[in-house]
Amino acid sequence: MRYPTRRAVVLATVLATVTLASSGLAQYREYYVRGRVVDAQKKPVSDVEVSLLDPATSRRFQMKTDAKGEFKFAGLPHANYEVTFAREGFVTGKDTWKFDAPQERMQKVDVPDVVLTSQSQAQEVQRFQGTKAGVEEAAAKLQKGDFDGAISAVQKVLEKSPQEPNALFYLGLAYVGKKMYAEAVVPLTRVTELSPAFPGAHFELGVCYRQLHDAGKALAAFEKSLEIDPKNADGAYNAGLILFEQNRIDEALARFDQGLASKPQDPDLLEMAGRCYIHEGKLDLALQSLEKARTASADADKAAFLDQLIAKLRAQTKGTGPAGLPNP
Repeated sequence: MRYPTRRAVVLATVLATVTLASSGLAQYREYYVRGRVVDAQKKPVSDVEVSLLDPATSRRFQMKTDAKGEFKFAGLPHANYEVTFAREGFVTGKDTWKFDAPQERMQKVDVPDVVLTSQSQAQEVQRFQGTKAGVEEAAAKLQKGDFDGAISAVQKVLEKSPQEPNALFYLGLAYVGKKMYAEAVVPLTRVTELSPAFPGAHFELGVCYRQLHDAGKALAAFEKSLEIDPKNADGAYNAGLILFEQNRIDEALARFDQGLASKPQDPDLLEMAGRCYIHEGKLDLALQSLEKARTASADADKAAFLDQLIAKLRAQTKGTGPAGLPNP
């Protein structure tokens, strides 16, 4: 059975309003600098301490952002400044301002918004980076067929992030690869709860339940995957196969036709559509579908089976009219 499988954070800093810290600043009238500090959601951050240091002279200028997150430095002397933006609960931001050209007149400078990242956001970024590496390792091992290695990789991720959907999904895939379908159901079900719109998890659940001989749950899982991803030909094939086995021929044919809309030359879908037509007594349509399946099939055993089936149908339709009805 076929079952293919199918995820940036802005770091920044905050700013604040101003009160010049150095009384000797009045003798310099070179730069008027203004800007704003915001968070990752672009909301202003107040009470951010903006500190400027001129390493060449050790002069320092400080101020805090106002309620709008804005700061202004008026009459700033020319220099190359090391700038920090600090507030409790945020990661300290750093920048370099190069105002090294002397100015005869006041030069206005609008600094682009400074974005500060909260400490909780920074921790989430670090967690995500660790999770990403573990998930990528698991994916690589799955591609090589190293299912035990994939399980080991995702379990390390899940020890730190037990509700990580990608890690849970790859854990389920690894269990499927080991044919441990009952074990795979647990993480895959959790993925559908955490990410209900992820069709791959529903599809893989369908695979597991079919192997566990629970046709009802398997069909429901495949149907859910098709609801989310109607163009998934494999989901349509598997859903149609269960319906065919339950003698729900019209519904099965509808699923095979749905799959053929995405993969019109798929030999498995063509074969099953042909077999549905046989059940419905539409032998001419069955022959057309089976002959297309025979042409598209590269599997020797399937080709031999289709040759036999087509020969029998031709014998049955000999001397009949359209749709297998007797000629008048």
